[in-house]
Amino acid sequence: MKINSTEIKNLEPIKTIAISHVGDYSGIGPAFEKLCVWAGENNLWPAAPKMAGVYHDDPMHIPAESLRSEACLEDLAGIEPGEGMKQYTISGGKYFVMQVEINMSECGEAWCKVYSAFNEKGYEYDMRDQYDLYLSCTGDMEDPDAPWVVDLCIPMK
Repeated sequence: MKINSTEIKNLEPIKTIAISHVGDYSGIGPAFEKLCVWAGENNLWPAAPKMAGVYHDDPMHIPAESLRSEACLEDLAGIEPGEGMKQYTISGGKYFVMQVEINMSECGEAWCKVYSAFNEKGYEYDMRDQYDLYLSCTGDMEDPDAPWVVDLCIPMK
C-alpha cells in the first residue's frame, strides 16, 4: 500500500447507479461485478465512469451482517438503472481525502490508515456519505492483485 496524498477537499455530489448491499463490507464484490457486467451490456465503459463504494455504518458499532453499503457506478449517460439497481447521489461537501495505491486485499488496511490520520488531526466527523472512489487501475481490472489508485473520502465538519 502506498499513500499518495492527504488533503481536505470540497467535493461535488456524484450521481450514480447503485446496487445496495447488506452484510460485511468485504462481501460487496458481487454487487460491483453485477454493475460492471451491466455497464458493459449498456456500452457505458467508453465514457470512463468511475466506481465508488459507499459505506453507511460504523463496523465498530454495527454487527457485520447488518452493515449497509452501496456499490456505485458514476452515471455519465443519464441511463435508467437496471433490475435491482437504483439511482443514488453520493453526497458532496467538505471531505478529508487520502489517495492511496492499493490492491483489493489492502482495502481494510487503507481504511484503518485514513481513519488514523483523520483522528490524529482531531477532525470532526459529519454524517454524510463516506466512500472510496476508484480513479484508475494500472493492471487487469479482473486481477485482485492489480494496483488501483483510490480516493478514500471521510466527511468532516
